[in-house]
Amino acid sequence: MAAKLNFTSKVRAGMVAERVSAGERLAEADVVNIAQRDAGAPNVALDPAETPAAQPAEIVEAPLSMHAVRKISVEDVVSNPYNPRAFYSAETIDELAESFETQGQITPILVTKLAAFPGQYVIVDGERRIRAARSRGDKFIDADVREGLNNQNLYLRAYHANKEREEQTVFDDALAWKKLLDDRVYVDQVELGVAVGEDPKHISKVIALTSLPPYLLQRMAQNRKDVGLGHAYNIKLIFDRAGASVAEHWLQQVIEGKASVRKLEAAASAEAGARSVGPRRTHYQSRVQFNRPDGIALGELKLFGDGRAELSLKGIAPADQQRLAERVKAVIEQWASEMDTSEAT
Repeated sequence: MAAKLNFTSKVRAGMVAERVSAGERLAEADVVNIAQRDAGAPNVALDPAETPAAQPAEIVEAPLSMHAVRKISVEDVVSNPYNPRAFYSAETIDELAESFETQGQITPILVTKLAAFPGQYVIVDGERRIRAARSRGDKFIDADVREGLNNQNLYLRAYHANKEREEQTVFDDALAWKKLLDDRVYVDQVELGVAVGEDPKHISKVIALTSLPPYLLQRMAQNRKDVGLGHAYNIKLIFDRAGASVAEHWLQQVIEGKASVRKLEAAASAEAGARSVGPRRTHYQSRVQFNRPDGIALGELKLFGDGRAELSLKGIAPADQQRLAERVKAVIEQWASEMDTSEAT
């Protein structure tokens, strides 16, 4: 016979059901079990067959063989190897740590067990919470423990949860998507695009940002309200064509609200044009050719209008190169001395 829930337990159950994100929402039976636990009732085993499906349609994963909320050691928790987020604000971690102090941990982290991490719990969703707990020196943390998850689940659950909380940025996506493809979690951009609901062209454009230095990506992520994908992609083109200092200049212009996407496109096109033209070549005005007595060409001396002279020789035996260099040096030094004398008079 099920234990009767008191008012506090019902409120607790309602808070759990309301606050857990869609990516990790507890089934109704789980919520009742948590409430019964708080009410002092004996633990009730969960029957996976009675657990209603609550996952988004785009997340395809293996059946869950176990589902339980418990306290686990913070030391036994490791980060998600396919964490969709790469950039975290120290300020938000501090704010969450303060919230732990005043309100406690409201939402458990979502973890799983993987053979690659024996004896440890791998975070599926909750990196900010574990960082806040570590910053406080907490020994334990509430965790929703799931089994039967694979690498795609590790990414997709966290990805959708972050999207719902509006914490995901294209800069996080860039690094995460590249790793997913590099590790063959998804075979190509088409399969990845189907999983995350994005066009492969968008995926390609986002992944292209990974060619930027990490410090530029970090700065863009910190200013994500001002720097969108259109800004970032054109800054990437400017970086490729003109270097870091020019790219940094335009990024600052974007942050200050002085450069639109259209302005960046014009700047990137201008840099492309300058690169294609390249430096103008200066043609020589005259040249002196050198031949051996048997008529074989040795090289030439080119004289340019801007005062330069270029000597190019070939076919000189290694044993003769040093002697020739000394003679050329002597001739040039004598010529320079004569020039000084004539200028002095």
